[in-house]
Amino acid sequence: MKIEIKNETPDTEAFKELRKSIDWPLPADEAIKLSLDNTEFCVTAFADDKLAGMGRLVGDKCFIYFIADIIVKPEYQGNKIGFKIMTEIMEYLNNHAPKNSYITLMAAKGKELFYEKFGFFKRPNEKFGCGMMVEIR
Repeated sequence: MKIEIKNETPDTEAFKELRKSIDWPLPADEAIKLSLDNTEFCVTAFADDKLAGMGRLVGDKCFIYFIADIIVKPEYQGNKIGFKIMTEIMEYLNNHAPKNSYITLMAAKGKELFYEKFGFFKRPNEKFGCGMMVEIR
């Protein structure tokens, strides 16, 4: 299998296909398009010229960054595609994020160890409280 990593943002339909492949909910098409348009940096992975995964970076374009939508289609998992996507994102951050930036993400349940390989840590800890979220339905 030939894996190719590109720095490009997928279109709305490709993004929906990726989210559906792992049973993530789908926002409205207009919300997806606007969100993708506001992405600071995006990585897509192709396996034999087929979209296999993606990851993207959003934030204030200054010192707050959020890594989102790290997705690898189930049929391509286990081929280090997620690792390649995260490596590309971390390289971008190391080259562009100013000192004392905050980079956050929400790991899917059971995927925390994967992100620890890139220096992420679990909360709460001695310095930081629990991460929190709200989901609008």
